[in-house]
Amino acid sequence: MAALAGVSRQTVTRALNDMDGINDETKQRVLEATKRLGYRPSRFARSLVAREKTRTLGLVVSSFRNPYYTEIAGELLDCAASRNWQVVMASSESAGEAAALHTLIPQVDVVIGHFWTSEKQIEQARNGIPLVVLDRVKPMPGTHSVALDLRSGIEEALHALRAKGARTIGMIDSTNHVLRSSVYAPSTRRRDFEELIGTGRPKAVVAGEESIRGGSRAFVELMRAHPQVDAVLVFNDLMAIGALHAADILNIKVPDRVRVLGIDGLSLGEAVHPPLSTISIDRKALAARALDVVDALAAIDFVETIPIRHVVRPRLLWRESA
Repeated sequence: MAALAGVSRQTVTRALNDMDGINDETKQRVLEATKRLGYRPSRFARSLVAREKTRTLGLVVSSFRNPYYTEIAGELLDCAASRNWQVVMASSESAGEAAALHTLIPQVDVVIGHFWTSEKQIEQARNGIPLVVLDRVKPMPGTHSVALDLRSGIEEALHALRAKGARTIGMIDSTNHVLRSSVYAPSTRRRDFEELIGTGRPKAVVAGEESIRGGSRAFVELMRAHPQVDAVLVFNDLMAIGALHAADILNIKVPDRVRVLGIDGLSLGEAVHPPLSTISIDRKALAARALDVVDALAAIDFVETIPIRHVVRPRLLWRESA
């Protein structure tokens, strides 16, 4: 192409990327040569040339099968576009978070995501690129966070359920809330629930697979083990939808006999019967605060700085199930 246009390769690069230092006549000659040769420039190569003008963030999505993560990804994409950020995504579901970071790091200035892997693995994989951790604080150098104050939401929910007449509130926890872990450990949501319930009350808690089917099975187990339960807090909305399904099969009226409350605020909760009440996470606010961190880091050219922390509080979204 350079030979056909009678210019250097550097001039071709300047013409194709609309850079300074080339006159209109020469630029037009290069463009005509590209048409004659049927040349289509590499989008990736162009992004590398324009790196000084373009900021790119990486987004690690924990699971495309869980609508919680995909809804957050959608909000982040919208927010990033409104602030003129390009986004490159990778999934950590199959190969893990370190592999996703290895894919993204050469292409981006900063990475956003939910990171559950050990701090040592993440620190090695990030290779000096700053991270913005969603949902919680991860105390590592070069790592910033937008945490969720779910404990306050759980506390508010327990008070509200008792005000509605609930006497024995149970919980369904997730056995696989830490991705790719085969060993069950109580989630932070369960620990908060048990602390807030208090020592003088029975602990009616079971755990199940983090899915609609898992929530259904866990609800059956909970009601058989603790038939006195009249309200249930469920680890997330997916499992809570399974609990509603199981209640219907068992002919347990919701909310008359048992109130069911999820956590997440998924739009899917509106499509079930009865519509799911939930501790709703403000995903727009989560995305906005994450991009606030990214913008702040860009303003200082991504140099190491003290951790930037934001906290998003949930709100109770009462529908018909509670």
